[in-house]
Amino acid sequence: MVTFRLIEETDQYLTYWYFPNGNEDEMYGIILIDKLNETVEIQKMAHDDFSHIVTVDEQNELRNSINETRKEEGLPLLTEEEWPSATTALTKTFFADHAISKIIESYNSGKILKEGMSAWY
Repeated sequence: MVTFRLIEETDQYLTYWYFPNGNEDEMYGIILIDKLNETVEIQKMAHDDFSHIVTVDEQNELRNSINETRKEEGLPLLTEEEWPSATTALTKTFFADHAISKIIESYNSGKILKEGMSAWY
């Protein structure tokens, strides 16, 4: 679970603090949403958060594995348009990514969340 709170809103930015496990006693992380350039940045990882890099090979291995399963089930393979082959590594951040997903889902539907929570257990 992760909780988050909108700290500042300007014409260009939304700044959120996020708290892994809802623990506001620990060092919070900072998520910056740039509304004009449509970008998201984790400016600072929370104390209890962690990240890992998913290599190009790992991403493409997953895509190939899913296509193999689809082939066995008689389904059409995923196209490059549906799931492009990876060309760059990705950094996945455990708690921040869940908060970002919830924030962006709401933002894309026209609502700016003042605070919120995401649980996935």
